[in-house]
Amino acid sequence: MIRILVVENENVIAMEISWIVEDAGYSIVGPERSVETTRQVLSRHKVDLALLDVHLAGETVFPVSEMLDAIGVPYIFLTSHPVSSLPGRYEGRPLLSKPFRPRALLALVQQILGERPTESANAALSAGGPA
Repeated sequence: MIRILVVENENVIAMEISWIVEDAGYSIVGPERSVETTRQVLSRHKVDLALLDVHLAGETVFPVSEMLDAIGVPYIFLTSHPVSSLPGRYEGRPLLSKPFRPRALLALVQQILGERPTESANAALSAGGPA
């Protein structure tokens, strides 16, 4: 099963992301709320993709993205800040602006994983309301 790491410090958003991804048939790792706990999780668990909130309660997620780059795990940045707030080295990286629609999140996840939409993903999208 494909394992997706969720890094988001706001509980409601973390749970919403987790539900969207789980309902589409993926396994969730986390949600993690800080760089340090995420580093610990990554040292113990293999993940296939990560969803990273850029700003985590006083710190940025960039140390985690560097770690993911080093081990070859793709990731998607999630942010409510302007895209221009990302350092230049992350230009062109997958990014979703908050708030986002469940359909947009799952479409980007599937694109990065090289998957075609599945029945469970389509059912999750239908249950999640309009996209």
